[in-house]
Amino acid sequence: MRSVESIFREIEQVPDFAAHIIDSVSYRNGYGDTPLHIVSYWGDCEAIAILVAAGADINALGESGYTPLHCAAESNKSEAISLLLRLGAELLTDSAGDTALDIAVSLNNKDAIAALS
Repeated sequence: MRSVESIFREIEQVPDFAAHIIDSVSYRNGYGDTPLHIVSYWGDCEAIAILVAAGADINALGESGYTPLHCAAESNKSEAISLLLRLGAELLTDSAGDTALDIAVSLNNKDAIAALS
């Protein structure tokens, strides 16, 4: 099993995080995104479980009010969506009033739609 720190090092390779050293599950980049937003977008279920167990806010609002669930829906990661929901993610709205399901529908992300329906 990977460690929280190894996940942070992976995320630090993402351009929006690259100039910073991540040292907390609560760390936010310039857009307000947390490590959990990034691994949710990637659909990395192992990292999602590790970060949530380490205290990451599963409903953290990031860029445009997106939650990790919005990120997984945007990238059509149905397994990540199912895991986030099992771990307590709520179907919140972003700053435009869209839920993760709305995002999935707008992108015709069929796997995400099925996971959220």
